[in-house]
Amino acid sequence: MRSPAGSVRAAIAALALSALALTGCASSDEPAEPSPQQATTASSAPSAEQRVPAEGTTGIVTVTDDSVILGDPDAPERVHIYQDLNCPHCQVLHGLMAEDVANWAQGDSVAVEVTVVDYLGPRTTHAFSTRGANLLALVADVDPEAWPAVQDALLAMQPSSTTEEVTTEQLIEAARGAGAELDEDDVAAQEGLAYAQWVDAATAGAAAAGVSYIPQVWIDGELVGGESHDETLELVRQAVSD
Repeated sequence: MRSPAGSVRAAIAALALSALALTGCASSDEPAEPSPQQATTASSAPSAEQRVPAEGTTGIVTVTDDSVILGDPDAPERVHIYQDLNCPHCQVLHGLMAEDVANWAQGDSVAVEVTVVDYLGPRTTHAFSTRGANLLALVADVDPEAWPAVQDALLAMQPSSTTEEVTTEQLIEAARGAGAELDEDDVAAQEGLAYAQWVDAATAGAAAAGVSYIPQVWIDGELVGGESHDETLELVRQAVSD
């Protein structure tokens, strides 16, 4: 017989499959997976020598080979969020979950893993997804404790259209305003997209894992999603409390 916790998670997974139309940045006509046929824009073409963020734990932030974990990486529960910085649904869900994520990150029972993907960058002229993900990788490398605040800042400055201009100076200003200490070498790394290959690998890994739209939230290998973002949050709370 399935346990009560197993029954709850099975129901959550089933509900998640029906939630895409209301809560995800994708549709059957416009898949969120990156397309190899999409041309790279000038603003998203890497020109710097490629780097990878140093793995390790600083404060509440742990950098892995393709993600960032907030809170105790050995916590018994792991909430895994996949998001694209240019996805309006990701922005909304992030705001709704912010208080819970902050509380979990300060405790030792729930860790929050965040994989930032670049699904939407090739569909825009500003490549905000691409460049924002590169900036978060840069911050994870040089000032990891500032990563959560920079993530907040970038989602808050999400462009309102696919053609709105976003300069490197604006991105750097947002990161510095959120507390990241970035020097001129870091500015050059951002301008040249020095972490592009790392971002591409994280994106490809998410697609290979079946993340075909964003945002997605997974707990213990199960996709959690409601018919609204509020419902998704409630289902996440239920799952980690079982």
